Amino acid sequence: MPDLEDYSGEFKPDLKLTDFSKEALVRLLVAASKMYLGADGMWTTVIRKRYGDDIALSCSKEVWDTNWKQEMRRPTEAMNIHGNDIASMFKYFQIDPGFAVMFDIDYELKDDGKYGLMTVTKCRTLEYCERHNDDWLLNLACEELDRPLIEATARAFNPKIKTTILKMPPRKNKDEIPCQWEFKLEE
Repeated sequence: MPDLEDYSGEFKPDLKLTDFSKEALVRLLVAASKMYLGADGMWTTVIRKRYGDDIALSCSKEVWDTNWKQEMRRPTEAMNIHGNDIASMFKYFQIDPGFAVMFDIDYELKDDGKYGLMTVTKCRTLEYCERHNDDWLLNLACEELDRPLIEATARAFNPKIKTTILKMPPRKNKDEIPCQWEFKLEE
């Protein structure tokens, strides 16, 4: 049977994900990633409306602080990513289901992999916050969640990776990059 491009045909009781083409599986992964991030956004909205911003902030931080290591392990194991260097960390960011869909990123490695620059060229969360003029959500996403999670991810790969934020939102105009991160593997 040829690889399926979609599931528009008849029901197949013995269907497996491996029956789909590479392109179909990528579309499915992107859709699942958006669902994963969308669920986070929906529950944050519900908590904000029901209990207020302070409780929503506290709950969001608790959820991500509690589960990020477990969630980081799954894609690295699935894609056989090993190592404790900046390149391995960048590989993880490239395949993380939330990170890879939420951001467009340019990566640069220098100095035999001891220096890395991660430049976010498109951030869908920032664009949403700008459209809705939601500074609270922007602060939650950038300062309260992403900053500590990216720094903790670097430390999880190697405690000797030093993280420096070179640029963070808000931005003055839409031509500015959303954010930029520098990583140095110290001896």
